[in-house]
Amino acid sequence: MNILLWLNQNWELICICFGILVNAVGVAYNIYKLCRGTHAKGAACWLKILEAARVYEIEAEQFQDYTAAEKLQYVLSRLRLLTAELGIPFDEARLSAQIEADIAFSKEVNATKSERLE
Repeated sequence: MNILLWLNQNWELICICFGILVNAVGVAYNIYKLCRGTHAKGAACWLKILEAARVYEIEAEQFQDYTAAEKLQYVLSRLRLLTAELGIPFDEARLSAQIEADIAFSKEVNATKSERLE
């Protein structure tokens, strides 16, 4: 009878503790989901996109009759298909910036010694 009397007198405290426990479990689940799920998947997909972009850039360089803009559009169109297959949004501005950075780095690496001194 003592337990029932204590439960009856402290029912608000019991409900508060139960609510805190449920919320703590929810927060722990969301943190786990963030660390293991979406964020990790997003990073892995971004790496796949960057690797594919470099392959597509090499393919585009083989086209002798294409202008630089046409080569860029070729790479972006291939990446657009890849992102659709992976089920992630296509961020053209971010990918364009990354491709241009890759091209600038490639030009710097492949420049002759006299071109680097200028």
